[in-house]
Amino acid sequence: MVTISDMNFSKFFSEQARKPSGIFGQVVMSAVFDIGNAFLNNFVSELLSVQSGDHVLDIGCGTGKLISNLSSQVNEGYFEGVDYSNKMVSKALKKNKKNIKIGKVKIIEGNFDQMPFKNSSFNKVSSVNTLYFWPQPEFTALKISNILKPGGLLVVAFEDIKQLEQRNLNKDIFHLYTADEVIDLLAKSGFSTDITLISKSKSNQVFHC
Repeated sequence: MVTISDMNFSKFFSEQARKPSGIFGQVVMSAVFDIGNAFLNNFVSELLSVQSGDHVLDIGCGTGKLISNLSSQVNEGYFEGVDYSNKMVSKALKKNKKNIKIGKVKIIEGNFDQMPFKNSSFNKVSSVNTLYFWPQPEFTALKISNILKPGGLLVVAFEDIKQLEQRNLNKDIFHLYTADEVIDLLAKSGFSTDITLISKSKSNQVFHC
């Protein structure tokens, strides 16, 4: 049985997952992201395979842990992270302080859909567990396609829908996708060729890129 309190917490937690705020967002959600996304972050890092001179954007960078990991792999390169939660941006700024100081990393607070990124300005883009919260998924995917250089790489990471459906998530906040639906979304948004689904399992959970 689902009680009113269960429903209220489901909405609260789902909203925090979308945009962490307050003390709960700063303390609890930052830990949830760092621990909960660790497997996916490593998965994405492997697939991005950053090289010297890469210009990489991480959409919904959260605490900046993936950016920190990627930027530590090469001596030369430029890494940008964008997130519209000021609590997450604050964490990301601290985590990447050294590389921000030398101009290797830039962390931006804002809504990616509304930001004036130039076309063909990145050769690699990543997004980990943010797809569920894109209010206009076709618009966002098309914008990513436009800001990537010809031959550029997008790695979008998400959990399998079956395990997400087992959690107490608010469906008005979380838009859950099957892997085929993600492929279809990208195919309609400028990624018409070379769309590859790669899946990995951890214990009884499945993750897709």
